[in-house]
Amino acid sequence: MEKYDQLFAPLRSRPVNVLEIGVQNGGSLEIWAKFFFNASLIAGCDINPKCGSLQFSDSRIKMVVGDINSFEACTEIGKLSEQYNIIIDDGSHTSPDIIQTFLRLFPILSNDGIYVAEDLHCSYWAEFSGGLNHEFSSMNFFKSLSDIVNFEHWGTSDTRCDHLKEFIGSFTENKEELLSKIHSIEFINSMCVIRKKDSQCNSLGPRQVVGDIQAVAENKRLHGTLIGNRPQSSLSEDKVSKSDKNVQDYIQHLEGEISKLKAELVDIRNNSVILQRHEP
Repeated sequence: MEKYDQLFAPLRSRPVNVLEIGVQNGGSLEIWAKFFFNASLIAGCDINPKCGSLQFSDSRIKMVVGDINSFEACTEIGKLSEQYNIIIDDGSHTSPDIIQTFLRLFPILSNDGIYVAEDLHCSYWAEFSGGLNHEFSSMNFFKSLSDIVNFEHWGTSDTRCDHLKEFIGSFTENKEELLSKIHSIEFINSMCVIRKKDSQCNSLGPRQVVGDIQAVAENKRLHGTLIGNRPQSSLSEDKVSKSDKNVQDYIQHLEGEISKLKAELVDIRNNSVILQRHEP
């Protein structure tokens, strides 16, 4: 796939650790072993017990059989390597599993590592616990992660965890620190790519005014002034305002329906009077 060539080309000759979730017959693991010719480890995890019988000629390929979202499977993955440079989720494709897998595995992704969630088209399908407007679909989760990238500009007292509290539950410890390491979110057709970097690399820092000459646009701030964020509505205030608007819209809708019913009732009464007059 062309996109994978672009993503992984800088890592191709390095001694990387690769983890893939959902391997079926194991062919993809063999492909990764050839592509990353200097890889230290190519690990695969699949819930199908039959994968335990897979055999590989390349000793760098290791197989873990189990549910990646179980304690047992994650422990086995951790025994193979404490950190992975590349993690590819090609597992069950259901939204709850995709979200939970990311929360479990992102902590063991190395700094400068790449996390890939595949087959996100399933996020739009009800049979995979999704839908275009499904509040808790995997796509909505990753869209919410994209706001984390711009955290320093929110201008509110909300934390990253506040923003994701409906998704993150009680999975990982130190969630705020973990979320601060999300460097970028990229959406490709049916895929999401998340890059991880040390939190210091993900902040622009305070903006500072420099220069003394204002030949075009006059700036009231003096040379060396720091520019902070303008205070904005908090997450809870936004939700309240949206809720109020929805209630008001619903009330207006009901008032419109009541007016229609009243008009219909008047018509019925008028027709009844006319019919009574023409009775023999």
